[in-house]
Formats: sequence, structure tokens, C-alpha cells
Amino acid sequence: MHLFRLSLLIVLAALILLGNAAAPATAQDTPTRVPPTLVPPPPTPTPYPPITRSALARIREREPQRLIVGIPFNIKPFAGINALGVVEGFEADIARAIAEDWGITLELRQVTRHTADDMLQSGEIDLLMGQQIIRRDAPDHLDFSHPIFVGLQVALAMADSPQQSITELGGQPVGVVVGSRGEEAFLAWSAANNLQANVQRYAMLDDALAALGARQIVALVDDRWALDQRVRLGGIQGVKLLQGAFRSEPYGIAMLRYDENLRTLVNRTLQRMAASDRLTPIYDLWFPEGLMARADRVMPTVWRDLDADPRLLQDFPVDVVRPQRSVVERLRAGEPLRVAGLGTPPDANGQTSLLERFNSALVFEMARRWNVQVALVQGSFANPEDVLASGSADLAVGLTPRWGPIDRVDYAGVYAERGYRMFVRVQSTVQGFGDLRTGNRVIGTYADDAEAFEIAKNLAVSVGISAPTIRNARYSDEREAVMAVFDNNVRVFFGDALRVVPLAQANANRVTLTPRLYDPRPIAFGVPRNDVAFRWLVEATLQEMSRDGTYQRLWREHWNLGEPLPQIVYLGGGELFGIRITG
Repeated sequence: MHLFRLSLLIVLAALILLGNAAAPATAQDTPTRVPPTLVPPPPTPTPYPPITRSALARIREREPQRLIVGIPFNIKPFAGINALGVVEGFEADIARAIAEDWGITLELRQVTRHTADDMLQSGEIDLLMGQQIIRRDAPDHLDFSHPIFVGLQVALAMADSPQQSITELGGQPVGVVVGSRGEEAFLAWSAANNLQANVQRYAMLDDALAALGARQIVALVDDRWALDQRVRLGGIQGVKLLQGAFRSEPYGIAMLRYDENLRTLVNRTLQRMAASDRLTPIYDLWFPEGLMARADRVMPTVWRDLDADPRLLQDFPVDVVRPQRSVVERLRAGEPLRVAGLGTPPDANGQTSLLERFNSALVFEMARRWNVQVALVQGSFANPEDVLASGSADLAVGLTPRWGPIDRVDYAGVYAERGYRMFVRVQSTVQGFGDLRTGNRVIGTYADDAEAFEIAKNLAVSVGISAPTIRNARYSDEREAVMAVFDNNVRVFFGDALRVVPLAQANANRVTLTPRLYDPRPIAFGVPRNDVAFRWLVEATLQEMSRDGTYQRLWREHWNLGEPLPQIVYLGGGELFGIRITG
């Protein structure tokens, strides 16, 4: 399961006119109809007292146990009221799936942009859904789950318009709904691209659509799926979407900040839904492949040992435990960033591992952006997670997110994957284990990696090869391993990608890598448990490094195993908690 790859090539009119299938109706959650608020006034900032008790407590105390999710009822296809008076939609279905996974009932409660925050802070609702954009500048009482969707702000034009791309809109009259996300996105994009913005503002989306039809504007900027609803249901003909997007908007499930127990349970549930393929039918129903490419679907990265976490709703703690002092406060006070996980000794050939080089490059680039010094925790390369959990480090590198230690540390920013790779003789036709159905079935592995052959054998058996016919040859000397494959004494060599890839690349005249990464394991940073500010800082900095190309450059220079991982970039500026995160 990989992070999604966001495509900025937007489908044209034929796709926007496609309809969504109707969701199955259920006899629950009968709503009351509340008119939408067009443009809410900016909220007045108020001091936010951090919570001391998780929302899980009141969820469990209700009779019967019930999850209350606040969601607008007027944002189809994410949530809307069907003819039977039932709330249906993409996010409504995700909320139902979460409650079902927890074994409790669900109540969907109507919120508006005026009432949502107050209802969340007062405990009237436990979670907030419905196009909740994950923003770095979100109010300080909010936190978010893994991203569940990425929306787009796009431009709709007449089909016969000479413009084909949003880059051709400079100086042209462009319509927006006043105070909308579309207006915000278009103005920011125009400024960033040094284009003159000729903005025509309208009170309602229907007014702007009428102006487009009357050719008073050349394009209309708004949410991609809001436009889809208006065009389809309104029977509007002769329109197209211009190529490109003004911005992408990641949606998450919002909750009160520092409720790490609730956030952990929600994220575990989303991962369980991804691992069991329960998210796919929800996407198929509301955003089928003809309307959205599968590559653009958001699927959370599944951490290791997910099935080994059997905890139920009542097993999660409800006390809120926070660090006495955020790492952000330490950095702002001029203290060094204490890093665990670096300092791995060179191998027998004197070579520094790929992971060590990549981790170092990422950490020192982050520290440069934050204008802080780095202090390596000596001897921590063998147990960085334990060192972090003990409070002796601020940041741990090279961690594989696992469910076992989740109550001791948090994970932030998946930046690579490790796993197993395979190389074969040059010009071999073998590309995977299925090609071992005929011929030699000797699999070479490193002598010090007992797990490798078991993984390889199970993969071969999974494609129909009989286990007794698979043999293993183990090598301590890498040169002997390469020659064994080249001489056809060993059909394939299988091992940790961090060792196999450099070996194959150094012997490209004799062996070649097969394309697949087997048993992929995400690699992420570790941060102190419930240090929300520092978690956000680490994730936002990695996102900015991806946005400006630094992450991709460091990947090519120090890692170069496959392609850099796409990063979902949260909205917000180049500074967070008073620390610079841009290059």
C-alpha cells in the first residue's frame, strides 16, 4: 500500500458529467435540515484550555455506546441528505465504517461553519468531518487524522474556450464565489505565479455559473466536486475543466488537539480499513474510476504489526499525557536538536549504509531550515525508539512505524520504504517469483539473514510453486553471491534492499535488479508522544522539502531506491510555531 500519487491533470467535461451511484439508504441518522451559511465571519480567537480527558471516555459512557460525528449535510458527494432523509456520502460512509469497526452505534449530527468548532470543544460531537482541510494554520484546539481525501480547486470554462490550462488565465476575467476557498486559492496561486488576477466576485455559485454561461467571465474557480454536482444535476452542457489545479486540499477527520488516544484509535481504524480493502468500495461508490483515477485515491500507510494490536474501544486509555515541554520550545530557546538513530558503523567494506546517509541528509537539512544545531545521541543507532521514549532524544530516524510502541512514541512523515529486492543474471527472463515455475529454483540469501529465505519461499509458494522444490544457498561473501547468480548456480538472489541494490548496481555487468520491492516497510521519523507541535513541525518541513524539490534531490543523491515518495502537502505558510520550514 503506497501513498497516493496526486495527478494535476484534471479530467474534462465528459468526466465531470458522469454521475455518482447512490449510496444504500439506512434507517438511521434522520437529520433536521439547516440552511447553509454562505460566508461565515472570521472566528474570534479565544484561549483554549488543553483537554485532560479523552473523548473516548464519554463515548464509552453513553448508553448505548455511541460515536457522535459532526458533519455538514449539504456538501455532496461527501455528505448530503437523500430522498429518504438519510445522510449519505463518501465521508458519511467512512464515519459509519469507523463506528462499525468499533462495534458501537453512530450518530451523524448536523454542523455548520458557524457551529462546528463550538460543538467540538463543548463535547457535543466527538469528531468533525466533511471537507475538514488539514491546515498548518488550523486553530490551536484542532488536530487531524491521517488524510482521507485530497480535493482540488480548479477552473471551469466553456467547451469552446481557447484556454486549455489554468496558466492561460492571467489578466482574464475569472469568477469566484466571494469568501470561498476558490477565491483564496486563485488569489494565492496568481500571486505565487506573478500573474495578474482579474477577479469577478459573486454571492452564490449559481450566479457565477450563470455569468460563465453568459460569457461575462472566461472561467469559474471553485471546488472540483462542487462544480461536478452543479454541472451534472443542473444539466449544464458545453463546459470543460481546464488542465491544472490552483491548489490541493487534503481532508482529514478533525478532533481536539492532544486527544492522542482518540487520534490513535481513529488512525488505526483507517489503516484497518485500508488493509482489509474496506476503503476501496467507498471510493468505488462515490468516486468511481471513470470520475477519479485510482492513483488519486488516498490510502493511509499501514504500519507493521497492525493485526497484532487486538485492543477494543474500552482498552484505550482516557487520560491525556503530554510532554512537560515541547521540543519546539527547546529549539526556540536555542537548544540543539537531539537525534537518535544516526551513527551506524560502516560495514565490513568500510561503506556507510544508504539509510545512514539518507537519514543524515534529511536531518541536517531540517536543522538548517530551523536554524538549530544537531546533537547526536551516541550509541543510539541500535535502539533509537527506546532512546526517544526515554526522553533522551527529540527526534529518532529510520524507524519502521509499528503498533507495538505506539503508546510510547509518535511517528511523523513517512519518507522512504525498505524491504527486500532480488537480482538475477543479466539478460535473465526472470522478473518475479512466478517465473520460477520452470527451471532452477535455488534462491540465494545472505548467511546472516535467516528471515530472507522464509519470506522468499512464502512468496514462491503464493504463486503456486511447491515448497519442497525450493532450495536455499547462503553466502557470506558478496562476490561469491554475484558469481553464483552469474554462473546460473543460483537462479535469484534475495535480500534486504539496502544491501542488494548497491551490490547489484556495482556489478551491473553480471546481474540486474528485478523491479519489485517485496515486503515493503515504511520508514518514518519518531517524535515524543503527544508533542503535537513538534510532530506538525517535522511533517510540515518534510512536505516543504518535497514541494521545493530538496527531498527529491536528497533522495537521488543518498537513497535512489525507486522513486521518491509523494508527499501530501498541508495548507499553510513557510513558518510554523515561529520556526522557518521553507528553504
